Amino acid sequence: MKKNKPELYLAIFVVAVIVSTAFIYFQTQEKTDYGIFPEKLDDMNIVLYREGEVAISEVGNLHGGSVVPENAYIALYRSNGGNTAKFWVSESRSSEQAESQVAAMNAIVGKTGMFSESTPMTIGGVRVYFVTGQPQLGLYHYFYSSDRRVFWIQVDNPDKAYRESFVKEAINRI
Repeated sequence: MKKNKPELYLAIFVVAVIVSTAFIYFQTQEKTDYGIFPEKLDDMNIVLYREGEVAISEVGNLHGGSVVPENAYIALYRSNGGNTAKFWVSESRSSEQAESQVAAMNAIVGKTGMFSESTPMTIGGVRVYFVTGQPQLGLYHYFYSSDRRVFWIQVDNPDKAYRESFVKEAINRI
């Protein structure tokens, strides 16, 4: 029995060190108040974030109440140089439902008078639709689904390469 006591103390010590190290690690990790969004995308920093009931209501209003998402997220990014990007993200029950919502949006978007007909493209391996909007709506918009989420991104910069690079980073990080 005396031989087992040092081994027991060593085992307790090792477990205590592991638990303490894990606790310190998780306590020191940067925490974000921005849900699914990173604090920084490309040259822009997040300046506004909404989720839950407020975002669900805002996203639902964009669809005239015809879509009630399971959850929703809204974020606004801004750079020091004046670039802005706004995200409206709705969460569906399934990836199939999200894809169906994107198909429905694509079928009607050019017929509203608010947006151009869509141009499909692939960015970061994802099928993305691009539309231009009336000046009061913002001019450059991208929408797509990823898993259970539907993304609508407005990027206010006339440089196509800049916009597509920003959307690619968003696809990779969100």
